[in-house]
Amino acid sequence: MDKRKFYVNVESREISELKAGNNDEFVIYGTPNDIIELRESLEDMEHADLGTFWRSHMPFKEYHRDEDNDAYDHCLLKTYKMIYELGDEQAKQHVEQMPFFDELNKID
Repeated sequence: MDKRKFYVNVESREISELKAGNNDEFVIYGTPNDIIELRESLEDMEHADLGTFWRSHMPFKEYHRDEDNDAYDHCLLKTYKMIYELGDEQAKQHVEQMPFFDELNKID
């Protein structure tokens, strides 16, 4: 299957074939299946993020004992792992400089 060029912005959870505004945080090359998987990971991040919002209103629940935070962290690492695997050289270099880069190999 042919890979196509996509622009990705993790913060806005945007994947687009067209460069517009600030959606070009990362440039990746992927098949339709790759993009579906990345989109699912970004959507999982959004769902987990909503869970962390509700948890933040419960001061008695500690961050390090919170399943929603763990889920968000896992989705974030999975997303960056995919960006690293599909990304152009600049994307790879950017991800390599992130403090959690060594953790990406532990993500399934």
